Amino acid sequence: MLHSEYTKAAQAAIAHVKANVRYRGLNTAGGWIRNPIDVPQKFAARIKSLQLGASRSEAYGGAFDGRLFIDELAKLGLETQTGNCSELSAVAFKHLEAAKVLPIDYFGVYRGRWDHAFVVLNRDPSIPISDFAKWSYQAVVCDPLYDRCGDAGRLATWYPKMFPLKKTDVMYRVE
Repeated sequence: MLHSEYTKAAQAAIAHVKANVRYRGLNTAGGWIRNPIDVPQKFAARIKSLQLGASRSEAYGGAFDGRLFIDELAKLGLETQTGNCSELSAVAFKHLEAAKVLPIDYFGVYRGRWDHAFVVLNRDPSIPISDFAKWSYQAVVCDPLYDRCGDAGRLATWYPKMFPLKKTDVMYRVE
């Protein structure tokens, strides 16, 4: 695929998330001001999501499984009609995978009190994840929480707190 095709696929994934998850970004100011009349419904959906997610996690009790993690987050977002970055990115990831837009990575970046999840398309796995300047050149980022997609190099200006990137930031990859 060409770089422009990956960008179009990322845009389509964001549109898919917007069409299938009603209450998005409940931990951002933009998530609340989009439709302030829906605030009570947003709270109810988020509470349901947190309870259902906690119940499923407790029932599972096994070791981390990236595939299961993404599947469950996507299912949770779609069932409860709500999600923050992790659920929304999981819905986008599954959409891209179903459309056979490969390779794709699900990133979960945790830096103390700051964390964020997003999807990266077309990252070259032969380049170390910490060598962002090299792999980001051909890669495309898909961030459905903020309705953002574009060259992965934009991550450095969008989210400077996450650098340097670590190998463990890639939670799951499909080639």
